[in-house]
Amino acid sequence: MESDRLKWNEKHAGKTGNHPPDAYLVKQNQRLQMGNALDIACGRGRNALYLARQGFQVTAVDLSEVALAALQRESSLADLSIRIIEADLDTMPAELSKINVNTAIIINFKPTNLFLKSIPAILSNDGTLLWCSYNELQSAATGFSPHLALHQNEYIGFFTEMKLLDYTRFEDESGFRDGYVFQKKSP
Repeated sequence: MESDRLKWNEKHAGKTGNHPPDAYLVKQNQRLQMGNALDIACGRGRNALYLARQGFQVTAVDLSEVALAALQRESSLADLSIRIIEADLDTMPAELSKINVNTAIIINFKPTNLFLKSIPAILSNDGTLLWCSYNELQSAATGFSPHLALHQNEYIGFFTEMKLLDYTRFEDESGFRDGYVFQKKSP
């Protein structure tokens, strides 16, 4: 964990400003459930800021305190209130396991299966999970770590308590990616 934190702190220390929000997130915005949102592995917070501007009450979590400090500065400048949590994301942090959100997003990050399996417990009934990350085509094209890549159809049947609303493979300006939108089934 500490080596990951150092790596991401170093990566984020050299950056300024924010990129636009993720294109898949913007495209699927109408499928998100309004209310409380959780941005998992938020980095510098481009997507958390987007959600806050859309009217969500956002909690953003990341391992890098450097990235979170940049998000804090940017949200203050924009007069947006975003709850920020620094946490390792190998497993669901205790602080997150007690919250309830209408929407969770994961962009350009592949959590462990253990972490993924805990997401439905924090989603409200009919809550949504939007997940978009690099796939194995990105690995072949750029050397992106194959173990961090999504694979075709890999998570279609993964969640028993959620239904799949969208699965898309695509290429955009950031690379080859897979996008999923799941909705928690009502009891």
